[in-house]
Amino acid sequence: MVDTPKVLGNGLLSDAAIRANISGSDVSGLRIEVEGTLDSTNAALKRRAISEDIHGLALFAETQTAGRGRLGRLWVSPPKSNIYLSLGWRIGLEPADLAGLSLAVGCAIGEGLDREFGLNMQLKWPNDLYLAGKKCGGVLIDLVQSTNQDWIVIVGVGLNVAMPKLGTVEIDQPWTDLSSHSTVKVSRHEVGGRILEAVVPLLSSWQVGSFGQWRESWSQRDLMAGRQISVQQGGHAIAGRADGVDFSGALRVVTNEGLTVVQSGEASMLRGETL
Repeated sequence: MVDTPKVLGNGLLSDAAIRANISGSDVSGLRIEVEGTLDSTNAALKRRAISEDIHGLALFAETQTAGRGRLGRLWVSPPKSNIYLSLGWRIGLEPADLAGLSLAVGCAIGEGLDREFGLNMQLKWPNDLYLAGKKCGGVLIDLVQSTNQDWIVIVGVGLNVAMPKLGTVEIDQPWTDLSSHSTVKVSRHEVGGRILEAVVPLLSSWQVGSFGQWRESWSQRDLMAGRQISVQQGGHAIAGRADGVDFSGALRVVTNEGLTVVQSGEASMLRGETL
């Protein structure tokens, strides 16, 4: 961690400034919108999908009043501090064909931001972003059907950029932000642009089984690898050693009974225990 975080001024986001920080033909056709206050960028895009085409729409908010993570958890969203972004994309596949998408999105974001800001981002299955063992962001995937019944993926990204210390008492786990770890100055406009540059090509090229191309990248960033973990599934827990993910993005857990493959659940690491 650097001793003195270097952060550019916390001015308001603007679509023009975000666009000025992106390049590439895949990204140039995006519609970029910035709202001051939304309940949730994912929820807002889901509502808009009922009456309009949200394909290629990147929606940012300065603050969220009901930001959410996985399992409906509150995502603390103070204004003028972080990135709250949702991107709509017509995927042309069925939901079952999207296995591992949230993991791949995390990999793509990690690669893009590490390169630009000198970070070493780690990933926690299935959708959390970490720096130095503390959570700094997350990915939330939603699916909606368009008016012509095509499936639209909504990729939500919440990322702490320069989180103020005040107002974070609601966060129930250790957290951090990009500015505390970056080796260069951090601009939210640049962070937003880099995220879009990372995610759009991934979505454009996604096919059945695409996570296999990202599995090695995931393994290099896997926060839980070799750790003793517990995975909560409904009313029971699976305990064992985390052994990476398979080619579909499912979590591999070595238990006393042997290898168990977990498709969904809530994983937590047991402190101080590695194998």
